[in-house]
Amino acid sequence: MAKTSDYKIGYVVKDQFEGVTRELLREYAKSSGDTNPIHTNDAVAERAGLKGIIAHGLFSTGLITKLFEDHLDHGKSGKLIEVNIEMRGMVRCGDLIITEAIVNRIEGKRVFFDVEQRTITKVDIKDNKGNIVKQFEAGERGYISEKDIERGLVKTKEVPEGNLTYRERVSTPGTAIIELYN
Repeated sequence: MAKTSDYKIGYVVKDQFEGVTRELLREYAKSSGDTNPIHTNDAVAERAGLKGIIAHGLFSTGLITKLFEDHLDHGKSGKLIEVNIEMRGMVRCGDLIITEAIVNRIEGKRVFFDVEQRTITKVDIKDNKGNIVKQFEAGERGYISEKDIERGLVKTKEVPEGNLTYRERVSTPGTAIIELYN
């Protein structure tokens, strides 16, 4: 059970989700009532100027509120008072979504956080000769832009199969406030 005394400036609450699939987005569309086909139909998304379907903005927001609900033991330790976010980047199938909240202020029983949600979009894996061993949807559909490269968002790292190319960017920055019961 979280208590006010557990928190210090810089304390981090973090979670990640790696399950964004077409099936999940179809189910979310039905459940949420947001049946805009840019979330479920690649052809429609492409006609709208996208390179494929994108996740619902409220899906990402839901992961932020879930982070706090889980952290507060679903209302046993406290409550989520406020979340303010700015949606900056699209979330796509196959993305790893990392949600992190860092304490920036404490006032009595209220704890204030800076929130950052990042996406990691895998592009491909190449062997040591530069041959593609595995290509992900982002590589197939061209999700990575020259602007991403210029901004330094495209990175590589060694993985067992070779060198993974991926994009890491902030998709949703914001703030949140929780109020603890003790």
